[in-house]
Amino acid sequence: MILFCPDLVGKEEVKAACVGNGDFVKPVLNPCIKEKCVAYKDGYCKKYHNKVEDKP
Repeated sequence: MILFCPDLVGKEEVKAACVGNGDFVKPVLNPCIKEKCVAYKDGYCKKYHNKVEDKP
């Protein structure tokens, strides 16, 4: 079962609090948009061939 859509993954840059090293990029996982998605039908993702979990 999938909860997060691989097509909706983004990234967020986090800057260090102090000058120097420490900046990093973290992934942002977005939940499946279900009925708004073309690949979604009756709890199943046709693109990734998986059931979509109901709980966020």
